[in-house]
Amino acid sequence: MNKLEKELDVLLKINKEDVHLLSYILESEDNLANIRKYENQILRIITTSSLLDEVLKILNSLKEKIKFEIIEIKENSGSAG
Repeated sequence: MNKLEKELDVLLKINKEDVHLLSYILESEDNLANIRKYENQILRIITTSSLLDEVLKILNSLKEKIKFEIIEIKENSGSAG
């Protein structure tokens, strides 16, 4: 990862039963995103600033099959949890 590149958290509101399918799809692309934590209907995905557009493109293409809402994109605090 480039020193200028930032790690980002993409927070999704999603039903528990849809997490596995979404995780499977996103993690099938090597080094695109990491699925980190699901708590209180919020799924935390970590990606990098250079890959964010690609992650968002994939997420938007899945909205017809999987119900979720992107609620926040923010710089990762350095926490893996």
